[in-house]
Amino acid sequence: MAGKKLYFIFILFSFRMFSQVNLVPNFSFEDTITCPSGLNQIYNAIGWSNPSNSINSNSDYFNSCNSGFLSTPANAFGYQNTKTGNGYAGFYAFNLAFPNAYEYIETMLADTLKKDTVYCVSLYLSLSEISGYCTNNIGIYFSNNLVTTTTEIILVTPQLINTIVVLSDKDEWMKVEWQYTALGGEKYITIGNFNSTGTSDTVYVGGSVPDGSYYYIDDVFVGKCEDNTTTNITIPNIFTPNNDGINDVFKIASQNITSLNCKIYNRWGILVRELTKINEAWDGLTTSGVKCENGVYYYVVTARGEDGKEYDEKGFVSLVK
Repeated sequence: MAGKKLYFIFILFSFRMFSQVNLVPNFSFEDTITCPSGLNQIYNAIGWSNPSNSINSNSDYFNSCNSGFLSTPANAFGYQNTKTGNGYAGFYAFNLAFPNAYEYIETMLADTLKKDTVYCVSLYLSLSEISGYCTNNIGIYFSNNLVTTTTEIILVTPQLINTIVVLSDKDEWMKVEWQYTALGGEKYITIGNFNSTGTSDTVYVGGSVPDGSYYYIDDVFVGKCEDNTTTNITIPNIFTPNNDGINDVFKIASQNITSLNCKIYNRWGILVRELTKINEAWDGLTTSGVKCENGVYYYVVTARGEDGKEYDEKGFVSLVK
């Protein structure tokens, strides 16, 4: 019909996440030097180490890349799905058979803590199925220098220690969190039980190893409490690739995103295009350069924020020429 104009209303879908910058590198134990092949290999999780040189104090690393007793979710100590990704660490926090032979994990923070700044600190723990005891004394020690010791227990007083959460759950992850006002200069974080066997708060819970208290640990976080970063992703639900200079491409706008991937499928479920860069746009062509037909397409978006967290979004976009 001559003289008649067709108007489209373009609706944008957006989602926003408030997050904090995590100073703990490899916070969920995903990045590996090599797949763990035996016990006592926490050092195979990039950035993490065992501060004690005692033969009885060596922490462990679990990852799904290992198909045996160091895998996730099933392994030599029980069964536990990861909190995030494919890996987690494990350590003995209490062991009557080897008094004071406790295990710790340690890493260097991405930045030195600033004097008088308040930091939010958290981690997730799960008691292994074999454990006969739980202990509530898991703590964190911040230090200016790397902690090393030849003793079977680190003889320091942790700045943070759990006094609220009863750490007895063998099925779910338990979140332990604190706030810490930095003295300034702290660069390292060490995690474990710093109480001796005689002063540890323990409860017998029953397990195949009646003397021990072994914990899985995942998602360790240290970040400024006031440092809220807005992670924002805006996805259009329609575009018109007709070369008129108006809304010609499908492009995802983002804020505080470090990586983004978008897979686009047609109504038969065939992948027609994949966007692998943050500012990459879809011009209505397939990967091989063929023009796509008018219609509704399905997208799957995965993104990683500056805090290291991953986000997923699915939806539909209409292509109208």
